[in-house]
Amino acid sequence: MRVTNVQTSALMHANMNRNAEAIGKLQAQIGSGLRIQRPSDDPIANARLMRIEREQASLGQYNLNIGRVSDNLMVQETYLKSGSDAMLSVRDLLLWAGNDSNSGEDLSAIADEMSSLEHSIMSYFNAKDEAGNYMFSGTLSDTQAVTFDPASGIYSVTGNDQHRQAVVGNGVMIDDNVTAREILGPNADLLNTLHSLVDSLKTAPNDPATRQQLKDTLDTLDQTHGRVLGGLTELGGRQNTLTLLGNGNADVSLANQKVQGDLSQLDLGAAFLQVSGYELSMQASQKVYTRVAAISLFDLM
Repeated sequence: MRVTNVQTSALMHANMNRNAEAIGKLQAQIGSGLRIQRPSDDPIANARLMRIEREQASLGQYNLNIGRVSDNLMVQETYLKSGSDAMLSVRDLLLWAGNDSNSGEDLSAIADEMSSLEHSIMSYFNAKDEAGNYMFSGTLSDTQAVTFDPASGIYSVTGNDQHRQAVVGNGVMIDDNVTAREILGPNADLLNTLHSLVDSLKTAPNDPATRQQLKDTLDTLDQTHGRVLGGLTELGGRQNTLTLLGNGNADVSLANQKVQGDLSQLDLGAAFLQVSGYELSMQASQKVYTRVAAISLFDLM
């Protein structure tokens, strides 16, 4: 079969175009540092990269949730510790008030201090977060955890005992609050008992019933304070869980980043060698084409 000059020229140009296209692709890869420029470059690797990117996005959201929950628990822990300190101060006053050597004036002064601590305890359980939500009201975050009716002199727990939850891992949810109802009880027994005792110490300090109130209030206080300590322990346990989950997420993220690099990063050394190979091939094609194009049938006659 006779090969014409036109066919030879077409073959040479096609070869040079393929080499130029390959060099252009390599230059784009070198410029970005990425082996995969389009999904068609490596469909399987691209699919894996997309899955990893989705997982990385999920890990990022989990870590945001972990940070938010951890901050919430830390703030709640601070208020519970303050409530614990106030209750211990009340306990000291109860023991002091039980001393038979106290005068009526002494007991009245003790009652005033107890009343101040009573209001402090209420305020701790009605604390709000930075968004203005009541932290100890359960899922009723726009409702006070504890309310006081001046007309009846009765405290009520107006929040519920439900826990808010956040997703902090793949299929892992964690409670991000404790509730006043869990700690104070559904009837706010400590606050009501303490409020009644304050009135009795002021109006009937030497009444035997007041002495009994002192004992009852001390028992109620110890039970409530025990629940406060339990709440603090629970918050600490959740913080430990969050720390472990955060560390686990970080390890998974690092592993994903390594896989991403293995799948997508370009081997620059190999890429430059390939560019050199294609350039040499183009130069060789050009030389061959020049020599073939210069040959004439008349030169052979």
